[in-house]
Amino acid sequence: MPTLSGYLNGGYLGFSNEFSFLDSDQNWSGFSSFGISLNLPIFSSGMRSAATQRARINLEKAKDALTETEQQLKLQIASAKSDYQFAIEDYENKKQNLNLAERIEKKNQIKFSEGIASSFELRQAQTQLYTAQQEFLQSMLDVINKKATLETVLNTINN
Repeated sequence: MPTLSGYLNGGYLGFSNEFSFLDSDQNWSGFSSFGISLNLPIFSSGMRSAATQRARINLEKAKDALTETEQQLKLQIASAKSDYQFAIEDYENKKQNLNLAERIEKKNQIKFSEGIASSFELRQAQTQLYTAQQEFLQSMLDVINKKATLETVLNTINN
């Protein structure tokens, strides 16, 4: 880029063998100078080309980063959807297991009251029922957490 600059300078000088600069009869000599400078770069040593190339490289880096971010978001969305679907399927499975454990426990209650089953068998059926209830509640919590994760990834949280 061509540049044009200039300057102007002026002042007074006084010469003496003794310190008499404050006397009124001291001789003072005035001076002034001025100048202009013009800079026209004929050869820029490739700086403009290098700057353009750096800008082009930075643009490519930004495009690559954008593509990578988009792919990561798509992967997060797919993973969150898959996790949510699995949590729903696990919930349905645990619900069926709970129903089965309830039926087994009721049958063992009847068998125990009729003297066919021992208290150990009844206690075992009750323990299985409690375990099934705990797993069912945990699967409900998993569904809620996976749905919240999916909504966060999709940015669709309802207030």
